[in-house]
Amino acid sequence: MLEKVKELLQEVEDFVPNSAIELEEFRLSFLGKKGKMNELFAAFKDVANESKKEFGQAINTLKQNAQAKVDKHKDGFERRNKTF
Repeated sequence: MLEKVKELLQEVEDFVPNSAIELEEFRLSFLGKKGKMNELFAAFKDVANESKKEFGQAINTLKQNAQAKVDKHKDGFERRNKTF
């Protein structure tokens, strides 16, 4: 399960949206109600007690990174649209 989180962290890091639509699709796929983060938080209850701390920290980092990526690019798209 921790490997899945590491793969998703890499996916977030590598993601570069070409449009506001792509960014919104990314946001929904990670942070939406039916997104990957909710799946991971739901799976948290099945993680062995000795792994919960590490897994919890990893999914919190993933969530923060995904939100930071969305915020960073959202601001950029909003600024570009205001200049026209």
